Amino acid sequence: MSKEMLVSSGDGETRVAILDDSRVTELYFDRKFKKSIVGNIYVGRVENVLPSLDAAFVDIGEEKNAFLYINEIALDMDFEESEETHKKIQHILKPNQNIVVQVTKDPMKSKGARLTTFISIPGRYLVLAPFNDGIGVSRKLNDNERESLRQIAKEIKPKDYGIIVRTAARSADKNILKRDLKILMKTWNEIQRRISRTSQPSLVINEQPVVLRILRDMFSSEFNAIHVDSKETKKDISRYLGNIGVDFSKLYLFNGPGDLFEYFNVNEVIESAIEKRVWLKSGGFIVIDYGEALTSIDVNTGKYTSNKNASDTILRTNLEAAEAICSQLKLRDIGGLIVIDFIDMTSEKDKQKVLEKFRQCLEKDKTKTEVLNFSKFGLLEMTRKNVSDGILGALCKPCPCCSGTGFVKSEETIKYEIERKIKTAAIKNPEKAFLFKLNTSIACQIIGQGGRNLKLLESLTKKHIIVKGDDSLPMDGMIIAAKGTFKEIEDAAKPFKIGDQIELLIEETYLHNSNDALARTDGYIIQIINGKKYMGKRVTAEIISVSKTSAVAKII
Repeated sequence: MSKEMLVSSGDGETRVAILDDSRVTELYFDRKFKKSIVGNIYVGRVENVLPSLDAAFVDIGEEKNAFLYINEIALDMDFEESEETHKKIQHILKPNQNIVVQVTKDPMKSKGARLTTFISIPGRYLVLAPFNDGIGVSRKLNDNERESLRQIAKEIKPKDYGIIVRTAARSADKNILKRDLKILMKTWNEIQRRISRTSQPSLVINEQPVVLRILRDMFSSEFNAIHVDSKETKKDISRYLGNIGVDFSKLYLFNGPGDLFEYFNVNEVIESAIEKRVWLKSGGFIVIDYGEALTSIDVNTGKYTSNKNASDTILRTNLEAAEAICSQLKLRDIGGLIVIDFIDMTSEKDKQKVLEKFRQCLEKDKTKTEVLNFSKFGLLEMTRKNVSDGILGALCKPCPCCSGTGFVKSEETIKYEIERKIKTAAIKNPEKAFLFKLNTSIACQIIGQGGRNLKLLESLTKKHIIVKGDDSLPMDGMIIAAKGTFKEIEDAAKPFKIGDQIELLIEETYLHNSNDALARTDGYIIQIINGKKYMGKRVTAEIISVSKTSAVAKII
């Protein structure tokens, strides 16, 4: 498999795409005002201790307090083992206590970041664990490699420190690992120096920028090329690879026409990755719905047809969907609890085929996952380690109209709601007249044909009501623009006075006079005398009469 990395750097944003055999499999985004804080180390201050949850809220100097569970706290080494097991968080942490923490999970929606006190400092080949004393070796290495690297780790490990040997150390010798460890120890000494000078909740050290972090964690001999569109980025990558002793000549500066991501068709993939529906090659599709507690994925046959029987069609679609779902989990970085509703299969053998295919595809995902068997309702449940908000969190925000539900109220529903609000406002206030500003579309419905609906509202409230359209307002927006006497509101409502000359677009014919036409401005209707022959054109007209909801003008 050939792998490529694309790095597009712009003003305030860096985008990274990983391609496997020219297919986009992973996307990363780093924005100036929306950076991930995973891996950052802070001096925090305990705000609240919650014994019922065995957790604490910690002020780390960010917008929201972060969350620390008891199992993420490194207990004092002089505790007896039996004591540690039953230790309660209120015996370990106290309000206003300072504590050194590292972020393991970004803030998401209303929740703050997740923390740990088990600090880890990752390098290219090793991870230094200052509050541990063990040795770990990547399980992705074979038994011989693991045993050889474990032996080297024992020889170079500093006393009272733990180290983890990463997969990238597969081809590294003792000298390379010693050099990596020396850099990590230097970093930890600098962190300790900064901690000793800090008394307030604040950032101690930032995790590396996204490009260098990906190179550190993912780069291997499988990569055939790295394409960048910035000389500065190329220089940074070249310097980093040199520092870790990697000789890589296939680092290219993109000079082609247009955008780097456009050239490799990545922009198209990004657009599709924020849509709910994903089409399969066979004509079937999957639908991805994001909820507060879990993500649900539904599989459908769609347009897929087969010359064979129904069970064969279902199996083929489910097998294709299993592969597509695994790709989407990586591409969108979907985490947490995930429930998949494959098309119902009656055969236990077919279910096992789909499950095996799904687990096989998940092996390519470096993020930790756990998959259960099919439930008695035919659902497949799984978890995937959740570190960030994924591609939706990086690129999108909740819809201001539907608040993220995916549904908006119909215009008819909004019309009735606004009518009720107008009635309430008019009856509760002592003033005799009101000017309401509404979205133009809703304003037209509230006024009604010939002002009929508005007259009914006035009759019910015994108040003088004027409604004015405003395109800048949301569909359900309502503003009481003015209230007072009849004359005050009449004067406030009229956008024109007799004699005003304005430029108007002739939009439609006037039904009650075939020679006249209509124009609109901010929901206000203007009858243009002899305007029919100027349909679709802009004209200058003089206002000759003005009423509450309309005016009459002549072309000059």
